[in-house]
Amino acid sequence: METGVREAMAIARASYGRCSGASDFFAAFYARFFELRPEAKPLFANNASDRQHKLLRHAIGLLLSFPGQAEAEPSILARVAERHSRRELGIDPSHYPPFLESLIHTVKRYDPEFTPAVEQAWRATLAPGFAYMQSRY
Repeated sequence: METGVREAMAIARASYGRCSGASDFFAAFYARFFELRPEAKPLFANNASDRQHKLLRHAIGLLLSFPGQAEAEPSILARVAERHSRRELGIDPSHYPPFLESLIHTVKRYDPEFTPAVEQAWRATLAPGFAYMQSRY
């Protein structure tokens, strides 16, 4: 793994650690996401918020780890990608950009050490995972 990728992952993970412990971090994320994509809200209607927050916490952790994984199948995101694909939940790939923007917006609010470099680390770290998820739709 390249040094730059490793550094970006470390920065993004540290940022996630600083903000994800806030009791309302995940609720704030969903509030922002539903502002950007109100049509996505019904997709979450059958999940209790605590359960959905745990799923989101896990998925973000996987996305933050994905760039460091060997390029082999099944990847650490294989099950999440399958679950979100047209074969199961049918989460359209057009939802991923607003998901990312909602996450960046929420991290910016909750990470007291947020800077443009931290934002770039998040974007660089999450990009391969989002590309993988979209390619498995």
